[in-house]
Amino acid sequence: MNFLSYTFLFFLLASLLAYYVFPKKFQWIILLIANTVFYAFSGIGNLVFIVTSAAVTFISAKKIFLLTQDLKSKKSELDKENFKKEKLVVQNKKRVILCLMLLINVGILVYLKYINFLGHFHKIFMPLGISYYTFQTIAYFMDVYNSKYDAESNFLKYFMFVSFFPQLIFGPINRYDKLGKQMKEVHSFDFENIKHGVMLILYGGLKKYLIADMLVGRISSVLDPNFDNLPGCLALLGVLMYAIYQYADFSGGVHIVLGVAKLFGLDMAPNFRQPYFSTSLANFWQRWHISLGTWMRDYVFYPLAFTKKMQNISKWCNSKLGKHFAKSIPACISNIIVFIIVGVWHGPELHFLIWGLYNALVIAFSELLEPVFKKINKLLHINENCRAMHIFRIVRTFIIVNIGWYFDRIVDVPKSFKYLKNTFFNFGKVTEIFTRDYFVEIFGHITDIQSQIILVFIGCAITFVVSVLQENKIDVYMAIQKKNIAFRWACYYVPLILIILSFSFSAGDTGFMYAQY
Repeated sequence: MNFLSYTFLFFLLASLLAYYVFPKKFQWIILLIANTVFYAFSGIGNLVFIVTSAAVTFISAKKIFLLTQDLKSKKSELDKENFKKEKLVVQNKKRVILCLMLLINVGILVYLKYINFLGHFHKIFMPLGISYYTFQTIAYFMDVYNSKYDAESNFLKYFMFVSFFPQLIFGPINRYDKLGKQMKEVHSFDFENIKHGVMLILYGGLKKYLIADMLVGRISSVLDPNFDNLPGCLALLGVLMYAIYQYADFSGGVHIVLGVAKLFGLDMAPNFRQPYFSTSLANFWQRWHISLGTWMRDYVFYPLAFTKKMQNISKWCNSKLGKHFAKSIPACISNIIVFIIVGVWHGPELHFLIWGLYNALVIAFSELLEPVFKKINKLLHINENCRAMHIFRIVRTFIIVNIGWYFDRIVDVPKSFKYLKNTFFNFGKVTEIFTRDYFVEIFGHITDIQSQIILVFIGCAITFVVSVLQENKIDVYMAIQKKNIAFRWACYYVPLILIILSFSFSAGDTGFMYAQY
């Protein structure tokens, strides 16, 4: 069900009407029905997979919770020695349940995502949004496993959380203690939530349809053909367009999701925080796809970093290399493993693995060499806190990130290295490359190109202004509400008009990039 289709609009309005008209005690049931209808609309097979994933984690978490409660009740009944033995038995049982849960959920995910890559098979059915709801259910189980909160006793309420329809396609990956509890609460109709939700949807639609859908075809025209010797300036243009496209597509989709959730009175955590204003690559990944980053941090990085082996490595480094390396090396090793997993999650192709390793190694060397960089800055009398240094770090990080996009976007690894090499050593003459005839040959009819450039520029300008305001801790929505009525209405109608205009030039519905993951 397309987010910008008449079918989805009718579905959303009907769901909202039922949500606010029926007695408030039925709101969670309305959401459950809406979620089920939405997912069933994409295919019954999709519904079977999500119900299976939810059932496995629900039953597993409940069993873990009961084992924990039973152990607590025996603490006062048993002596210290017997309680210690009972605790060991319970821990072993919990580990078995953990392994079985991961085997089923992760096993299904890995099989469906990569079986076609591993052999000559007919195309395997891939359930919609399987990565996102799998990660979400695993997060719930692990939180119960670690006694962060009690297990949910009602499967239907749990399934309502897992299957919340806006988040299914591309996240964010929500946590049960944040979103799940909100969904079980009653919500009165609030026109302020409606206004805010509509504005988020329009802003997301502007980024998706005015920027991303305008650029996707042009990027393919530059980077997909096998040019023998593509000039570096054109390769750079393709990668820069990809950087803009990827951010606009993904963050635009997330804003639509946040807006739809807001219409129901629900607040989901943002998935982006002005990533292209980052001052380091590590900072970039703290701002980009935040929910995936925090998931990997909590359920992969920390468990790895605090294992006994990592502690032993830390002790050895402390005795041989000093405190800095004792702290940094285990973190770097864990981070490399995380980025390998993230790279493979994007796809089984080699270029994703290289992209993941590139990011991991840059972050690792930055962390390990941090004392050296500080000494150099001190010797050169560089003020690390001045504005010029801050801008330099943003520009430096932007360059580093875009080098990584060469491997993320260009599937053919030798070609990605060649295009990257040409960018630095065979840039070409810009005046010869960007001629009218060359543009027509690569991009198509010049009139359409000009119109698209104007629309993309307007969309980028609006996005940049909003990002600058947000980076300066300004709540853009609240700031708009303080303006006069003409300005407030313009903030709704201008994006809507621009989105409608974009339909005349886009290649049609391109879907959302991250929906494939």
